[in-house]
Amino acid sequence: MKNNDKKTEYIVRKDLEGQTQILLAAFDSRFDKLDKHITDTRDELKRDINNVQTLIDGYVKAQESFRQEFEIMKSEFGQMKKIIKEKLGFEIKAA
Repeated sequence: MKNNDKKTEYIVRKDLEGQTQILLAAFDSRFDKLDKHITDTRDELKRDINNVQTLIDGYVKAQESFRQEFEIMKSEFGQMKKIIKEKLGFEIKAA
C-alpha cells in the first residue's frame, strides 16, 4: 500500500506542476496585455494633458494681452479726461 501512495503522490505533484505552468503562462499573457493597455492609456493621458496645457497657455496669453490693452486704454482715457477738464472746463466722472 505504501508503494501505491507514493505513486499517487508523484502523479498528483506532476499534475500540479503542469497546471501551475499553464496558469503562470496564462497570467503572464494577461499581465502583458494589461501592461500594454496601461501604457497606451498613459500615453493618451500625456497627449491629452499636453493639449489642455497648450489651450490653457493660449488662454492665459490672450488674457494677459487683454489686460495690457486695458491698462493702455485706462491710461489714455485718464489723459483724455485731464485734457477735457483743462481745455473744456468740465470733469467726466463715473455715475
